[in-house]
Amino acid sequence: MNQPVEAVRQRCRFESDIATPPPPGVVSLSFDDGPEPGATQAILALLDKHQIPASFFLIAAKAQRHPELAALVKAHPLALVGNHSWSHPNFHDIAPGRQASELERSDTTLAALEAPKLFRYPYGNSSCEANTQLQQLGYRIVGWHVDSCDWAFDKTGGIDAHEAKICGVDKANREHFVDHVVTAVKARKGGIVLMHEIHPNTLAQLDALIQRLLAEGFRFAPLTDAGFQPSLR
Repeated sequence: MNQPVEAVRQRCRFESDIATPPPPGVVSLSFDDGPEPGATQAILALLDKHQIPASFFLIAAKAQRHPELAALVKAHPLALVGNHSWSHPNFHDIAPGRQASELERSDTTLAALEAPKLFRYPYGNSSCEANTQLQQLGYRIVGWHVDSCDWAFDKTGGIDAHEAKICGVDKANREHFVDHVVTAVKARKGGIVLMHEIHPNTLAQLDALIQRLLAEGFRFAPLTDAGFQPSLR
């Protein structure tokens, strides 16, 4: 109450990088921007192959277009459904009224799929108003410990120097997506990993990534694991 309004607003602008340490040695995979025909099924097949869990933060408008895929995720014993807004706008670029509509429409559309109620902002960009509304709707907000930056690697299989700096990709790993993610996970000693269903390079290397993390001694757990609860807002 004693802080300037603008300071409060600035503090609410990001729900992306998680400062809270993850449970040591534990990884939780998460995939944004689905459901995506072909990709959703491929990821679920890999969860079956390795018997590991993952979370799927669905764009509600896409879930409405592909209800059969949303239902597949919901029915899968190793998958959790999360809310990734109605249409994936940048919440920094839209008015509070539009933000409220995004949350209300996505909440209504995904109501039958979500248990528990988990929300991830597009780009991790948030607002105080939306945070308050999410709390009133019963959501936990989910950021990430490790950004795979798969969107950047997807262009050519590598990442340029500018994007590598933004993403914190070591120079040695600029041409090696799996090495980047494994290095980042080892640096955090585990954590929630951000990836996207919509990038073919991610799907092509996901099996190898899972195998590498298992070989490094990490175990996989869902976002409902007790060790991840301090990392959720």
